[in-house]
Amino acid sequence: MKKIYSLLSVIALTAISANAQNLVPNGTFEAWTAGAPEGFTITQQNATTGSVTQESGAANVHGGASSAKVMAPAGTGHVRMAVTDIPVTGGHSYTFSYWFKDESDNARGRHWAAWRDNNNTTSPQLDNNADVLRPDYYPNSTGWQLVTYTLSAPAAATHFRIDFRIYQETTGQDSGLIYYDDLSFVDNSVAGVKDNMIAGLKLYPNPLTGNVLNISTDANAVKTVAIYDVLGKQVLNTTTANTSINASNLTSGVYMVKITEEGKTATKKLVVQ
Repeated sequence: MKKIYSLLSVIALTAISANAQNLVPNGTFEAWTAGAPEGFTITQQNATTGSVTQESGAANVHGGASSAKVMAPAGTGHVRMAVTDIPVTGGHSYTFSYWFKDESDNARGRHWAAWRDNNNTTSPQLDNNADVLRPDYYPNSTGWQLVTYTLSAPAAATHFRIDFRIYQETTGQDSGLIYYDDLSFVDNSVAGVKDNMIAGLKLYPNPLTGNVLNISTDANAVKTVAIYDVLGKQVLNTTTANTSINASNLTSGVYMVKITEEGKTATKKLVVQ
């Protein structure tokens, strides 16, 4: 029976800039060399089978043209897909997110991460936030699911380490597939956009369950509205003279809404269900 640790959809997310820089090289899995995603190290841990390959089928790609397809090993051990350690600044706020698709009963996976003090050659791994950085296996999904949370780097942290570990489901249930895409790690402390207060600004309904997003202010003047996903990609840009915009193209997930009215700008978080 699959162990359940639910990070599906949103755990936590703080405001990030529309221009936020993704600190994960090739987090979109678009660049591959010699059959491996650039910026990642692929290993078989105590396993002789299992693999990571490029996937381009539209149903198994969340964004862009490709994703990472991970096949669970047959037997014990796991396949490990690891990112090169990312430099961090102690005390800064970071948002970590990715999408996965696990519809297989023959594979189970989890992310495995840690804050690190790489100046400490004896015990570099820090125990902060171990409950969410080193979780149990996540359950099967129906389609793509978002994992995202925001944490503050410990004062002693110099780097962040993240990898994905994929195992057989149980003895005799192996070689299943899990897909990963749009991995992001953003420093919110340097990514913020300076907001000028827009009097009476309201964004509703939030969470959004329909196709119409309402944005009202005291002035109710013409507004420019730009919406970005958690990777900083602009997914909508429009100008409105009333209080509503058509948001029918937004899929389930978390977005940042940048609103500009009469020379003042503000950003708001939006959850789409």
